[in-house]
Amino acid sequence: MPIFGSKKEKPEQEKPKNKFYKKAWFRVLLAVIILILAVGGFMMYRTGVTLSKISTKDGFLNALWKSIPGLGPNTLAGQKQGQINVLLLGMRGNDMPGGGLLADSIIVAMIRPSENKVALVSIPRDLWVSYPDSSQQGKINSINAFFGEKDEGKGLAEMKKIVGEVTGLEIHYAVSIDFKGFTQLVNTVGGVDVYLDQPFSEPKQFEGEAAANFSLPAGKNHIDGQKALFFVRARYASSDFERAKRQQLVLVALKDKLLSLGTLTDFGKVNNILTVLGDDVRTDMDVAEMRKFFDLANKIQDPKISQKVLDTTPEGLLFSSNTETPEGKTYILLPSGGNYDKIHEMIQKIFQ
Repeated sequence: MPIFGSKKEKPEQEKPKNKFYKKAWFRVLLAVIILILAVGGFMMYRTGVTLSKISTKDGFLNALWKSIPGLGPNTLAGQKQGQINVLLLGMRGNDMPGGGLLADSIIVAMIRPSENKVALVSIPRDLWVSYPDSSQQGKINSINAFFGEKDEGKGLAEMKKIVGEVTGLEIHYAVSIDFKGFTQLVNTVGGVDVYLDQPFSEPKQFEGEAAANFSLPAGKNHIDGQKALFFVRARYASSDFERAKRQQLVLVALKDKLLSLGTLTDFGKVNNILTVLGDDVRTDMDVAEMRKFFDLANKIQDPKISQKVLDTTPEGLLFSSNTETPEGKTYILLPSGGNYDKIHEMIQKIFQ
């Protein structure tokens, strides 16, 4: 018992605890987290800017949101049916004479992921067609220019319609690249290797291109972007059909180079390439679909590739003719039999 009048003993005061957020290690950790978030945020911002520029479907905010992994559809259009059909267009570009929005290269890529198969079909630019939802007619390469002059998305959409009519396929997606972008793409991956059974020469090139007497020897040729462009555009010494075959040759070589560099296993590398090509590539895929397509392409290793060029040989299913236009008599191509039935039949059997 405490004695009356004695002083109470004061309880021992607890020593003030050092708050963890004041410690040096926490400050360092916080700085690291902020740095990571800042870098990640910048990368997301850059990805959003790049992909929104490329996509005709997404604006910047949608692109930024959909660039987050895991968002978007679980499958691509056509994937559940076993085949994804993509229209690939090679455009001249704004700085090129003769019509910057004309499609010089028209290729349909049919992809069967579960079978590890790809088929490429080239459609010549002189094929005479009826414009979608119109009584007007013209060469197939002019449709993108006609509809896409004010709206790039409209040009791609109408090209998908007419190519769908020609091939009998539902075209799920479209991608276009102009000559400048194609040259940059080949240079960005360090050039591509093409193998020729015979020497190739083109004494005359298109106006404005310094490629007089362009030639490549037989065998393996490592070519940069400028030479690759000359190679896929040349047609005076051969034909538009031979040019289409060379375009497919370079496309496959480009695919091989991307695989050898590991680019298709790293979306960051793909995004870096797209950043370089931002002004020269367009697609109607949204950002989530681009990422999903990248993931799918990464799983397709060394696919079996079938290739076909529509031409005027008996097996090519086209014949040549002439028609009167405001500019005078014009060379055109028409389908054998007067309709696309034989082309549809060939397309259905192409994987066989």
